[in-house]
Amino acid sequence: MKGFSLRTRLVLGLLAVVAIGLGTAEVATYYSVRSFMLNRVDDQVDAARGPAAARLLIEERFPGAPFGGPRGDSTTRPLDPATGQVATGIGGAGRGGRPAGVPENFSATVPPGTYAEVRFIDGTTLNRATSFGFDGDYPIPNLGEEAGESARFMVNAVDGNQRFRVSADQLPDGSGVLLVAVPMTEFDKTMERLQIVGVVATLGVLIAVAALAFWLVRLGLKPLDDFAATAASVAAGDMSQRMPVATSGTEIRRLGNAMNEMLDNLDDAFQRREKSELQLRRFLADASHELRTPLTSIRGYAELFGRGASTRPDDLAKVMGRITQQSERMSLIVEDLLLLARLDQDRPLANEPVDLQDIAREVVEEARDRQPLRRISLRTEGLAEVKGDASRLYQVVNNLVSNALAHTPDSADVEVTVRSVDEAVVLEVNDSGPGIAVEDQEHVFEPFFRSSAGRTRKDGGSGLGLAIVRAIVEAHAGSVSVG
Repeated sequence: MKGFSLRTRLVLGLLAVVAIGLGTAEVATYYSVRSFMLNRVDDQVDAARGPAAARLLIEERFPGAPFGGPRGDSTTRPLDPATGQVATGIGGAGRGGRPAGVPENFSATVPPGTYAEVRFIDGTTLNRATSFGFDGDYPIPNLGEEAGESARFMVNAVDGNQRFRVSADQLPDGSGVLLVAVPMTEFDKTMERLQIVGVVATLGVLIAVAALAFWLVRLGLKPLDDFAATAASVAAGDMSQRMPVATSGTEIRRLGNAMNEMLDNLDDAFQRREKSELQLRRFLADASHELRTPLTSIRGYAELFGRGASTRPDDLAKVMGRITQQSERMSLIVEDLLLLARLDQDRPLANEPVDLQDIAREVVEEARDRQPLRRISLRTEGLAEVKGDASRLYQVVNNLVSNALAHTPDSADVEVTVRSVDEAVVLEVNDSGPGIAVEDQEHVFEPFFRSSAGRTRKDGGSGLGLAIVRAIVEAHAGSVSVG
């Protein structure tokens, strides 16, 4: 069965169950009808036994007698046709009279084809009689010589394949055995026809069930065929395909919903992967560009040093200063890249109570020291205690404030707000600068992103500040946005 399709296995399984059920019903029906018909044949044997015995013991022995034989013959052993028993006497003295219980107008009748004989203990046999007045072409049963005990059995005809149901009953006086055989022609025809009808009906039902089952299974498995087609399309790369979902609450509907949910997750995962790959390629390109700039400067000043700047004290100091400056810038970029890599690896951070107001206050004071002429304010509302890594949260606030100071004019104001909203703490850094273009706002937290307008780079930073902010905030189960 492993080599067959699911549709074929279902149809074959259903046919096997139906065939077993029909076979069981046919066997039960056959034997029930057989028992019933056999009982009817036995009733026919019982009905024929009295008339047949009377015919043998009276009419065949004493032809022409009004009651089946002349009075006073001592060789008769008559049976009472009403009871089928041997008469108790003849003429009241055992000889010369009519059998007891036999009416004067008595005439024995038996079914056509009935055969009867009486076998006496002394070895004599009363005349065999077949057809009892009919054309005499009826077959004769092959009783054999061993039939002598009371029993019922079946025998075949002497010539031909006809069967007989035989009753062997011992005479009440023990003088012999009465054998009565009734042909089983109707019985055999009925059973043969029953077998033919049963086989034809079973085959017809199986063919009809097979056709109906194939149609129903095909209809029931059609959603699976649709699923297979959809899965093939998805495997070919079309992630927009979805499983057709039935309207009723069936197993197919639950399977379709589960498959569609899985495809949605796969589609999201593929989109995230593509986005991540795109960001990674752009990140590598930007990182290479950012690192190439200080390396190019260092190489240039190193060549200048080799061309004789070492012999000129003023040039030497300038060269060494530039080399040191570009080295520090490159070190800053490398450190920021390492920090982002650690955050992306989900390394555990400290989880201690931190007052965000204290951190914001410290950052604002340091910013005022760096730019005393600029208006930098702090506004707090409610408690602002969170659990996290104090040094990383300080880096978040410092990067946001430093970014506002670096990319706005000196006349722009900067305001830091820390407030409590429900069970969360919100930190806002606002400035009065030109702002960020709408099309650039969704990219400002990407590594090395440069705004297309409105802001300029003054301090030669690494370009990773806001990317680090987002990574740290998300590591603390928070979110960051610009607006």
